[in-house]
Amino acid sequence: MNQRKHLTLIAAGSAFLASLPLVNVFDHYTWAVRSFLVVAVMCGVGLVVRSMRAPAWAPTGAMALAALLSLTWLYRSHDEFLGVLPSPGTIEHFGQLLRTASEEMSEYATPVGDRDGFLFLATLGVAVVALLVDFFAVVLRRPALAGLPMLAIYSVPVTVDTDTTSPLPFALGAIGFLWLLVTDNVDRVRRFGRRFTGDGRDVDLWEPSPLASAGQRLGLIGIAVAVFIPFVPFAMPAGILDSLGAGGGGGGAGIGNGKNGKSVSMFALLSGQLTRDKAFDMVKVTNVDDDHPFYLRFNVLEDLNSRGFAARPITGGAAVSNGFGKPEWGPSVKATTHQAKIEVTNELAISFMPIYTWPSKIDKLSNQWSFDPKTAVVYSNKDTTAKKTFNITYQRADITPDQLRGAAPLNPGDPALKDLATAPGNPFVKSKVDERIKGLTTEYDKVKALYDFFSPDNGFVYDTSTGPDTSGTKIADFLQNKRGYCAQYAAAFGWMLREAKIPARVAFGFARGGNRSGNTMTLTNFNLHAWTEVYFPGYGWLPFDATPSTAIGGSVATSYLPTAGTAANDDDQLNRPGANGNPSTDPSAPAAQADTHDNPGNTGSSSNSADASTGTKVADFLTSAAGVTLLSVIVLALLLAMPAVARNRTRRRRLTFAAPAPVGTPVPTGDGPTMAVIPDSGVLLAAKQDAHRAWDELVDTMVDYRVPVDEAETPRATVERLVKKERLRDQAESGARLISTAEEHARYARQPLTGRELKSAISAVESAFAVNATRKVRLMARFLPPSVLRRWRTSVSTGSSGVAVSMGRGWDAVMRTLSVRRMVTRRADR
Repeated sequence: MNQRKHLTLIAAGSAFLASLPLVNVFDHYTWAVRSFLVVAVMCGVGLVVRSMRAPAWAPTGAMALAALLSLTWLYRSHDEFLGVLPSPGTIEHFGQLLRTASEEMSEYATPVGDRDGFLFLATLGVAVVALLVDFFAVVLRRPALAGLPMLAIYSVPVTVDTDTTSPLPFALGAIGFLWLLVTDNVDRVRRFGRRFTGDGRDVDLWEPSPLASAGQRLGLIGIAVAVFIPFVPFAMPAGILDSLGAGGGGGGAGIGNGKNGKSVSMFALLSGQLTRDKAFDMVKVTNVDDDHPFYLRFNVLEDLNSRGFAARPITGGAAVSNGFGKPEWGPSVKATTHQAKIEVTNELAISFMPIYTWPSKIDKLSNQWSFDPKTAVVYSNKDTTAKKTFNITYQRADITPDQLRGAAPLNPGDPALKDLATAPGNPFVKSKVDERIKGLTTEYDKVKALYDFFSPDNGFVYDTSTGPDTSGTKIADFLQNKRGYCAQYAAAFGWMLREAKIPARVAFGFARGGNRSGNTMTLTNFNLHAWTEVYFPGYGWLPFDATPSTAIGGSVATSYLPTAGTAANDDDQLNRPGANGNPSTDPSAPAAQADTHDNPGNTGSSSNSADASTGTKVADFLTSAAGVTLLSVIVLALLLAMPAVARNRTRRRRLTFAAPAPVGTPVPTGDGPTMAVIPDSGVLLAAKQDAHRAWDELVDTMVDYRVPVDEAETPRATVERLVKKERLRDQAESGARLISTAEEHARYARQPLTGRELKSAISAVESAFAVNATRKVRLMARFLPPSVLRRWRTSVSTGSSGVAVSMGRGWDAVMRTLSVRRMVTRRADR
């Protein structure tokens, strides 16, 4: 096969392997099938064009055209010429798919479903990477540069995935890159002609040189270190991974730092955490004197456009040590002061601190954290919440419905509230709002009417599987389908309030936890929650939770808005379900009926519950840092023990000699034990095999103890050298001569020799080698015997060479069959 055509195939395979990390981004494998088809078509076209002796630029252009035609066929706009040729409408359709993917990036959490925009973006990206890899490796003959686009595609799941990225796809991509480098270097070496080893032996074209073998080993070790070192907690000083990954999740499973929420979608983060398959402790709260605290709150979204709610960059406020000002409610409102201790785990690493509102004092928090009175958010541009512990003193107001009904009317000209009371045009939302608030005069009554619209009695059902859709069209779909999760309830309620010219925003935080110990509750990712805040003049921003209370473990009823059905949650025995979505699809089902299998605080009296709890504890331990470390140590120990196990098994097999044959004429072997000539019988073959096995064991023992082996020597010359240079004496010398004599007769005599002393002879020689060797050599011979490692390297090299030769012959045959020149020649011969 022409080497450039061979490199074309390798480049395509390496590019596809490099795209495999995208499995962490998508929920299904549709993207992989489509990407493989596009890369396969590009590779086929490149092979055909390069078989025609075309200019160097022609295959690259042909592959780009093949990618365009493949994308046109996979993502049709129905405006194509002849169904497959792209038209201006096709290009416009591609642009629309890219715009859709860009808009949905901030709305969907990984893994995402098969949405056309994401699928097109992934397929296009893989095609571009395949084209660049081919250009660098085949055209420019600089395969090392191909690592840049391959690394770029791996950075996608690392950036967007909120969970830990699987190391297996990265390892496969690295193998593809090494495959590309090795193929190119083998081709470069082949251009120098035949190769020879130091002893003059001819080296096959596909057999790696010692230097290449060393490079491959170093590359393999480097990949293993890069993949497995991060799993060992003691491998790096504490805090290094946190400081490097503060923007990506702290502990690897937590929420990433969004830099004031502008670069990360809160809706996507919330959806991603709620749909995880297990609970992770994020916050521990000790309420000193508040038996029924409200939700912990860490961020708000105030911007509303056609794409939904989004965060504004927070620039105001002052350091927390400078105080927090006073809340907006007046002296007529009864307020109580409470204290709490808040501990944030490494699973929550964001730039917004979870607090109770309204704070009046925060201890043990550095001045890197500031308080913005407009949003009541404690934030930092330099630090994250991971592993922070602080004390907070806060005020809780007791506001009655009558007080809110008597609140002053809104000032439509207030610049601070004007843009918080407007909504994008949406006919369906407007009609619903007009219908609900018709005839109502006070702001409170309008808010209450819109709030009651989301009641389970009106058909609304809690479901985490509907995705983080908060745009105008999706909000209308949610209001019609009446099925969604807390972020959609909060966004829809806020949208309708703004349509009614009432200032509203969406808040994010934690509902009350279901796992309590005394006055301390543990909040997990399943307790993450979103609700709506409404502004009332003279009272400030007040929370309204439109999500059905029966679906939220730890739902809290406010003094100004008592909610039916919250009594079932007073003991906080519910915990939000994970990947299973709504615990009950029946909106009238009581909260006590919800499936709480994800709540680590729940216990059951049945044996099934005990078994499930034990299984959960085992699974939690295996997925924890200690469990991963233990499994890593066990796997590493097993891998290190494999050479020793293989060596012992080989030794036992070799030293299991055949039964003694009938004794014939004694033959002297020196001062040691005697042997006997075997009569011509059926045991001749077994005796020869015993001698060969004993000699093979002696040679492997020499390799293990770093004794030089010369394959050109006769057995007698080898033993004479051992006796002289290794100073074999007494039983060791006799044993070596015995093994040598047996091997000589097995090789050259008509009848072999036998005896019971072969096994003890080998043991005596090995003992002599061990006495003369250093401690390091003895340990290596015991645990990492070089004879086994050498045999494995030879097997791998021979196997890989055989596979490479077979693949080359196969492709040569295919290309000879499909060669355009051969077809033209045949036609000309006719």
